[in-house]
Amino acid sequence: MDRTENKSGSPRFQVGNKVRVKSGVSDPDFPDMPLGGWSGTVTEIIEHEGQINCVFKLDNRTLTSIHPIYRRRCERDGLDFETMGLGEEDLELDDGTPVPIEQPTEIKTPPLSMDDQDDRIRAAFGLTHDDLLPKVSHKNQHVYYRYLLTQLSFPFRAKSWKKISRDSDKLVRLTVTGLYDFDDYDVEECYGLIGVGKESGGSVEFSLMDIEGIEDQANRRLIEDYSYWLANYG
Repeated sequence: MDRTENKSGSPRFQVGNKVRVKSGVSDPDFPDMPLGGWSGTVTEIIEHEGQINCVFKLDNRTLTSIHPIYRRRCERDGLDFETMGLGEEDLELDDGTPVPIEQPTEIKTPPLSMDDQDDRIRAAFGLTHDDLLPKVSHKNQHVYYRYLLTQLSFPFRAKSWKKISRDSDKLVRLTVTGLYDFDDYDVEECYGLIGVGKESGGSVEFSLMDIEGIEDQANRRLIEDYSYWLANYG
């Protein structure tokens, strides 16, 4: 890769310049994604500790040519896929000469990490790290229900808020013995799956989102992951 050092210390490019990525340059966040030939218009010059970076808005030719997995990764990580930022040494002026846009030859999807909450939820749906988390729906609730049935260890101890008067709730202990059969009720997206168990007053039913103080660590993480998905992807 030809990277000529800028010895002048002043930016080579200005806002408004049309630039393109040199052949052989890869995305610093996604090394398996080549950027050669990507082009656009400089919108910002950033100088920091001797490094000069250019932010440029990708043109339509580039946006229609980039690999779909790049868009998905940007959406997954909260990045703007229409904007790119690179060091000026990775860029050249775009003189209008048609240059092929490089395409990935091998997508390298990282394995799921069970230390990452989103990846643990992906595991529930049989997805990869490059997949977006699915939206909450009746179908996806059923998938999660089947997953939790196989992963949760019953019975387990937890706590739940119980209304003891019109203006007062009390945190009570209960034993979670299972999940309410998915096919026997209409799952409400705001409340999600229903658990069943026992407390001092007898049998109880409750939203999985409403229990806390789960003593078993593995069960606690499974319930917290489900509650996070339900609250954020509904």
